[in-house]
Amino acid sequence: MKSLKKAQGITLIGFVFVLGVLGIFLYAGMQIGPVYMEHFSVKDAMDRVAKEGGNMTPSEIKSMLGKSLNISYVTQVSAKDFKVVRGNGRQLQVDYVVEKEFIGNLGFTMKFSESVTL
Repeated sequence: MKSLKKAQGITLIGFVFVLGVLGIFLYAGMQIGPVYMEHFSVKDAMDRVAKEGGNMTPSEIKSMLGKSLNISYVTQVSAKDFKVVRGNGRQLQVDYVVEKEFIGNLGFTMKFSESVTL
């Protein structure tokens, strides 16, 4: 009997399956990535206000935040969603939820909560 040559590589069906799985993960990344990039813009705006807004009133802080969010093209959060909380010092807080559709009736729900000391 002749010895069979050892099989090497991946079959066409296996290759298509791997491409499909990679495609799903890439599509999920394309849906989730911009949401996190926008969240980083929100954090940057909060840090900027924390550095500059030491003795500002809450309405002035929200006005500054609104301008900063508008410049960064943030659409998921508005200045109304932020709270200035007094306690041990003042803190600027934001809590928001982003829902993103994925495929069919599947989707992603991302909850964000940030706070900085003013």
